[in-house]
Amino acid sequence: MAEYIKTDRLSTVKDKKIFFDANIWMYIFCEIGNYKERLIRKYSSSFSYFLKNNTSIFIDLAVISEFVNRYLRIAYSNYIKKNNLTITNLDYKKDYRKTDDFKEAWKNVCNIINNRILPKANTVNFEYNRNTLTNLLNSDKPDTDFNDNHIMNLCRTKDMYLFTHDGDFKNTDINIISENQYYWQN
Repeated sequence: MAEYIKTDRLSTVKDKKIFFDANIWMYIFCEIGNYKERLIRKYSSSFSYFLKNNTSIFIDLAVISEFVNRYLRIAYSNYIKKNNLTITNLDYKKDYRKTDDFKEAWKNVCNIINNRILPKANTVNFEYNRNTLTNLLNSDKPDTDFNDNHIMNLCRTKDMYLFTHDGDFKNTDINIISENQYYWQN
């Protein structure tokens, strides 16, 4: 059975490898998001705790991709609201990507990753082949998305705890660190 740990018990995992899900990076570094202040404080404080205790923090390409795409979609949504537009007036790929706002958002998200995340996190990879990809696609948890299946596989094979706010990992075989109350509900 997997272990679920709240952020007030981080001392129990300080010597473990911790894989940060994209949503944790969003709480910590996406200032343009409209996130609950309590969660921002909890997850930022946890990040600081891990850094202070030299805990091994990990990230991979899938999480970076999720972070970039989510950040840019938030910037797009904010741009639409700010300019009283709708998604029918401004297509993300055809129109928004040509704006100065998108260029600024792209510059900002790259800066966050290059200067605030990558210097603090180790990159981890999993080399897939035909068999391991087939196994990933035939996941025993089909209600999760592809990246979640990849993250579970990565955490299993690399013996890492997953630091996430996503409740989709409940009832899996990986250890979770979270403030999402769903993990403690029956």
